[in-house]
Amino acid sequence: CDTAPVVMDAVSRCRASPARAANSRWLLARSVLLLASSCVATLATNSTHDDRREVTVYGWDAELVASMQRFRCTISESYSEAELVKLKDLNCWKVFNAIGDFHAKIAKGKVGAALAKTWAERTELATFLCGQADATHDSYEAAFFAVNAWGKGIMDGDECCNMPNAPYCLAMRESLSTVAVGSLIGAVILMFVGATLASCIMRPAKVQQRKPLGEVKVTPPFGEQMSAEEDLGTIQDELQRTWLQSSCLRALPGAQDLACSTAGIFACLQAGFGFQKDNARNQYEHLLSLWRSHCATVADRAVQEKAPVDETGLLAEALGDLHAELLEGFTAWRSKFYRCKATMGGREPPAPATEFRSARATEALDLESCRGAAEESRRLLTEVAVYLLVWGEAGNVRFMPEVLYFLTELLLASESVSPEELYGADAVVPTGPCTPYHSNLFLSKVIRPIYNVIFDEWYDRIDVDSKDGRDQKKLREGFDTYLPPDVANYDDWNELFCDPERLAQGIILHDGTCLFEQQHPQRFAALHRVDWVVSLDRYETKTHREVHSLWGVFATTHRIWLLHAFLFLTGICYISGDSPDTSSGEIRLQGNTPAVRFASIGLLVPLHGLLWSFARWQTTSHTALRWNRTLCSSLQSISYSILWVLPVFTYAAVRYLEFKGEHASAGFVNMSIALVLHYDVSVLGLLTHLLIPGRPSDRLWGLTSVPVRQRICRYIFWIVVLGLKFYMSLVIFSAVAEETTTLDLVHLGREPISEISRVWYSNSWGTDILEWLSLWGMSFFLFVADTGLWYQAGCTCLGVVFIVTRRHHFALEHTASKIPERFSKKVFSFSASAGGGRQRGGSKRGAPLSAYFPMMWDRIMEQMRSEDKCDNEVWHEQSFNVRVVAAGPRSGADGTINSSSGGALAAEDSGVLSESRTPSEVSPSDMSNVQHTLQPSESGTELGSDDGVKVPGMFNRGDSIIDLAVMSGTYTSRAANNAEMRWRLNSIARSLSMPMPMPFRAPYIPGITVLIPHLKEDILTTKEDLYSGSEDTVPLIDWVKARYPDEFKAFTARMQASSQWSIDGSNKSGRWSDYTDGQWQAISVWASMRLQTLWRTVAGMSLYHSVLQCHYEAQTDERSALARADVWDPSDCFTCLVSMQLYRTFTPTQLEHTNRMFAKFPSSLKVAYIDFAEKNLTADADKVHQHQGRRYFSCLIDRSCSLLPNGRRAPKFRIELPGFPILGDGKSDNQNHAIPFMRGSFCQCIDANQGAYFEQMLLLPCVLGEFRTHARGKGKAKRIIGLPEHITSDFGSIGDFAAGSEIAFGTISQRSFAVLGGRMHYGHPDIMNKQYMMQQGGVSKATKTINLSEDIFAGMDFTLRGEGRKIQHCEYFHLAKGRDLGFNAVLGFFSKLSNGTGEQILTRQMLRLSQLLQLPESLTFYYAHAGYYITQYLVSESMPILVFTWLLVVCADCNSHWTAFYETDCKTPAAEAMGHVLSTWFSAVIFFFLVVTSLPLFAEIWMERSFKTALGRWLAQLFTCSFLLFIFQAKIIGYYIMAEIKQGGASYVATGRGLPTERRAFVGTPAYISFRLSIFLRNMDMPRLNAHGHLKQAVVAHICNAIVTASGGRALRAEDMAVSIQDSGKVVVDISLNKAEGTSGVKVKLGSCYIGDEVARQLVAIPGIREVCTGAVTATGILEKAQAGWAIDSVGGLYLDYTQHTYYHGMELLF
Repeated sequence: CDTAPVVMDAVSRCRASPARAANSRWLLARSVLLLASSCVATLATNSTHDDRREVTVYGWDAELVASMQRFRCTISESYSEAELVKLKDLNCWKVFNAIGDFHAKIAKGKVGAALAKTWAERTELATFLCGQADATHDSYEAAFFAVNAWGKGIMDGDECCNMPNAPYCLAMRESLSTVAVGSLIGAVILMFVGATLASCIMRPAKVQQRKPLGEVKVTPPFGEQMSAEEDLGTIQDELQRTWLQSSCLRALPGAQDLACSTAGIFACLQAGFGFQKDNARNQYEHLLSLWRSHCATVADRAVQEKAPVDETGLLAEALGDLHAELLEGFTAWRSKFYRCKATMGGREPPAPATEFRSARATEALDLESCRGAAEESRRLLTEVAVYLLVWGEAGNVRFMPEVLYFLTELLLASESVSPEELYGADAVVPTGPCTPYHSNLFLSKVIRPIYNVIFDEWYDRIDVDSKDGRDQKKLREGFDTYLPPDVANYDDWNELFCDPERLAQGIILHDGTCLFEQQHPQRFAALHRVDWVVSLDRYETKTHREVHSLWGVFATTHRIWLLHAFLFLTGICYISGDSPDTSSGEIRLQGNTPAVRFASIGLLVPLHGLLWSFARWQTTSHTALRWNRTLCSSLQSISYSILWVLPVFTYAAVRYLEFKGEHASAGFVNMSIALVLHYDVSVLGLLTHLLIPGRPSDRLWGLTSVPVRQRICRYIFWIVVLGLKFYMSLVIFSAVAEETTTLDLVHLGREPISEISRVWYSNSWGTDILEWLSLWGMSFFLFVADTGLWYQAGCTCLGVVFIVTRRHHFALEHTASKIPERFSKKVFSFSASAGGGRQRGGSKRGAPLSAYFPMMWDRIMEQMRSEDKCDNEVWHEQSFNVRVVAAGPRSGADGTINSSSGGALAAEDSGVLSESRTPSEVSPSDMSNVQHTLQPSESGTELGSDDGVKVPGMFNRGDSIIDLAVMSGTYTSRAANNAEMRWRLNSIARSLSMPMPMPFRAPYIPGITVLIPHLKEDILTTKEDLYSGSEDTVPLIDWVKARYPDEFKAFTARMQASSQWSIDGSNKSGRWSDYTDGQWQAISVWASMRLQTLWRTVAGMSLYHSVLQCHYEAQTDERSALARADVWDPSDCFTCLVSMQLYRTFTPTQLEHTNRMFAKFPSSLKVAYIDFAEKNLTADADKVHQHQGRRYFSCLIDRSCSLLPNGRRAPKFRIELPGFPILGDGKSDNQNHAIPFMRGSFCQCIDANQGAYFEQMLLLPCVLGEFRTHARGKGKAKRIIGLPEHITSDFGSIGDFAAGSEIAFGTISQRSFAVLGGRMHYGHPDIMNKQYMMQQGGVSKATKTINLSEDIFAGMDFTLRGEGRKIQHCEYFHLAKGRDLGFNAVLGFFSKLSNGTGEQILTRQMLRLSQLLQLPESLTFYYAHAGYYITQYLVSESMPILVFTWLLVVCADCNSHWTAFYETDCKTPAAEAMGHVLSTWFSAVIFFFLVVTSLPLFAEIWMERSFKTALGRWLAQLFTCSFLLFIFQAKIIGYYIMAEIKQGGASYVATGRGLPTERRAFVGTPAYISFRLSIFLRNMDMPRLNAHGHLKQAVVAHICNAIVTASGGRALRAEDMAVSIQDSGKVVVDISLNKAEGTSGVKVKLGSCYIGDEVARQLVAIPGIREVCTGAVTATGILEKAQAGWAIDSVGGLYLDYTQHTYYHGMELLF
């Protein structure tokens, strides 16, 4: 070793040479060998003279020289000095750790001699090389020695640790695991590409049309008889009498002439075009109600201007408004239709005066008796009449409004005058007393052929249930889970008629020619020759494909994912920082500078463009692609494609210039210019994706414009929300980055590109990359998941701010004390003031009060008393008592209004008072006395005998500022000890403190119809439901009484005062059986008003009738002809329409309850139902569908209809339908068949579990004022007014949790959605302008499965049609709402919503709104609807992803027994590092989850009631573990929405809204479909048994019999079992069941020890069994498997995916 300095000096000179030639490495290696040989020789000379040692040494020397020439571990010359030192230390540290670990194993005797010898040799070489590394002063040489000390000395060339950073060590030989993983990833990619390409290329082939069933059951010899044709003049006279005798319009000037003209038009149209007479009668009444509503809106304009109403031209002006609103869509469609050259040659629409009329209409207008009507009015009437008649008879075709426009246009243009010319030679129908029933011509020749195509598209046939006679739909094969994506639906067919170009080519006649080859006046006559099967073929009409895959979801939500990916990558690039050392010149993967690093984000643009283009390709049909291939769209697509691809080339230029060097350039482009260009095109591409992603084909109508200031506020909201989220996420990203550093993982972005090319195949590098990707993938998943929570938190803050701005004196005034003056100002705005001014004493607080307010307030309190919300004491205390009060109320048991109503203010309609004074009997002096008593006092003060009135105590309050701040100015007097009464009083006070429009003044109040769909809901609770008479169970009436003890006591007191009611309300003196049947009727009504029954809903909504009468009496315009007592009728303004789908099959009890409703409630109550009759001999001629065995009718009944012997009522109108009407999921079709019977301009859709409050109903004229327009055509009429609900079903913990969620959603959330532009329609209790809903297909949509959540589509279509349409949310009008109460029912309800949302997100409405709305509105729309459910899915999946990532990292942690094989000293365990990250992430997510689920309710309760109440309810929910329910809810939502998107299967789930008084299974009733039972036999020679075939068969048979016997002998059969006998003595029995009902108990028995005893008992009885026995036979049975499906008809339950036999245990749902 003395020569070492010389050698080292030579080596240094060699490496320091300026020209490092190719042979420098050879010189270096040779010098090292010389040095090694010298050292070895010196070592040998100084050693002892041991022969074996000398041999070993010299032998080792030769081997050393040979092996050093085969060194495989090299070092990159680009490493810095510090990196070389790190390599030297790392490798030698690993060497010495390995030596120490192995010596410890040797000391424990765990290593053999041969292995110890091999290890000793490797140890010596490694020790020697590490010594050389320590001896040399050259960093490169030291690193070289150290790397080979580990790589050659210890690992024998299998691994080299020649990298200073992770992964440090690389495998030097090919790894089979690397090949396997690569092959697996490649196979997955190929499968994905193949599946996606196949989904685009292999679209289903065109199917052949179905053949008829053959024989069709008919009713011989005739069906229903058709009466003789009525004379044209007869029906005209009938319609004219309807106007002049029944309608209030008869009182207006000019009514006589218009009545004659209108009746003549309807009569002629009915006779000439073959409309049904009942349709004509019904639509005539409909027209009169619409006309009356528009008279009210026109007159209201003068009222608002405080000018007298000129009723002379009111009818004519109202007709113009009616035409403008009802036919706005038709007018726009007709203009486009006429401008199209393919349809009308580019002509302008006809002149509005005389040119545009049909011959039949002209004939009607030319009648001698009708010449008094103006020409313009006659034209408007004709168009309106034609549209209404077509619409009223269309049935399911009403869901396609543009189809109705098409039919209306052709009918108006028709010049044919006879049925033969219109419908062909076979159109003449014989008449006579024995003539079979025939459908009318318009229905059979025009509507029904279209309906038949719709039916054939989805359904196979309609069967009739032999048990109950109800119809059963049978979907086509393969359509059970969802409609295939290429099956057409209502929207596809309707869009054909939206495009005149497609329409002109698409409507084909039976002879193969186009309809539009005919002259326009002859086209209607050719309609009966249209081949609708060909014209509406799915392959020519389908535009949007509802693809059940994540591609469909991505096509809709791509902006959401792009925005999150952009923010996420920006955050990563920000926290990753620059590479630690770039002095070596190596180019890092992410770039060496921040500018280049952030430039990589621009690659999102082309990637996103590629994915989104493919997703749109998946969701767009070939037909749409063909028709959208215009020059404009092609140029736009090419422009976008170029813009989206440009970032790839600009980024490549940036990296090329970076690779070339700092001052490199390519022509005139240097690095700065390249970066600027790249950022420009990337930002521009990103903005096009985010701000203008829609295509021209997405925009069928123009969206409503948004004011600039409002849009700026929405942008600010989302910038704040996303900014806060991004800022908080940076903290979490930093924690993740710190963990990757702590774990010493590969930082992919910081890896030099040259190193990646050398290490990509290494296992260690792949392991690090897997961990790195898992950590950041988890981070991205959670980053996306919590956005919905941030949004909800933002909405809560926005909702609080908004309501505070609306209520200017929130928490600074006692709102209840302001009721008199605010009610007088805002509700009774037109009634006379009492006293003429302020209160006595000159108080500034006093304001002019209505003279009628005290009487109105007394009426409110009387209503509450009649509903038993208070007792007589509270009633008197909180009333003015301006009248002489009788001993007690004499209203019904439910406190509802009797049908024989008189003056509403006097309350004669409820029979509450024995003496009362109408408004005309109350003198102004009386009201003046009342006015002057409204002065602050501690309680209500009785006036003297001269005044006779007092002031209720709630109006005289003087609370302190602290009390007001804590209680939010609410009324909390214990005098009103009923919680609901307190809420109602506070609610009306709160409502009056908000801005609201001026009310409509009676009699100028527009008409409104409340539509209540009913299927199987309870109408009225019966005695049997409440009390069965058994003492073994707790009666339901006991629960209701315990829930409402004060109300039952008040009810009993009221009954005792009005009738013979001897039983005390406490029921201590007797039992329920002591009540008489008459008393039980009253109790049933009382209980029904507190349960979720139809009676309660109708009773509440019928209050509209009484409220309108109150407004009429208090502030009518007596100068109006409509205000005359013989003209005014509240039923003209209000209709309560119950659509009882199953009325035809009602039981006698249900019929009795329906008739009781007719007797109890006002005449405005109507019932629509679906009737049917067997097909007759004329069914084929009428084109009744051959796969349907009945004709169907839509009928209307009311109290005036005669009662039939079967308990039903004879229909007032009976309109034949084109076929079976319930083609969707039920509710929407039920609404659709009843819509033609609605009256007035406005409609309100109500569920059969709602209620109403009298004091809230008084605000109806103010709510209708939201639709007020100051001129014809203004946009305010185009509105949906959303209203909040008061949830009354907060019983128990589960009910309280569900009610709290519903309260927050219906109030503070809806308030924020409306402000942010994302509110849609949710059915109840929104009020809509019915005329605009008619123009979009109704109040809901009804495609099977797709429109399961039917209500929201009305809002989406309303928004898409734009043109001034707007959805608004009002806070001042409440209705009651009952919700699900039980655990299973609540979760089942959310499963239904999740299924509906899964289908909803795939629809064209969702996709188009997501593209067309501006970014803030699009974000709001997403997170307010589908995004909420997807967020729940992400939150529910966050725990498994966190656990998986945790396990992945922990499993890759250091092994304390072999530390040498880890590249770093594991000072921080992976579990600890991962725990730090998980605590950071999960603590944030769980915190937001808890806050977001509780904060909205807390804020809303504070706003509505008080801070004290809100805090108490929040603490109660917290301590009763409400978050556990929300965890279950999130799991259910996540499971069902993803299952629906991928697999379909959505259907209506009847969760039921009953009380949770039964114990039920956690997830429904388990229905086991298979078992596996293992039976172990002992002391039996199994080989010998197998050799005896007959004996083996006997053993198998007896085992099966034993199992049947042990299981009870009912559910199992021997035929269901497969037995396998093994030589080991194990017998495996597989049991498969065809019928799964009743098997839950079988599982218990099969798992018991009795199975083995029974098997042994039966086996020993087999003759000859002793031949194979070696002793006493014993058997042990073990139930190994029980596979459960889930019965769909199970009571309660979550209805998990029973088709796939998925079973969620409780812990699986939690975790």
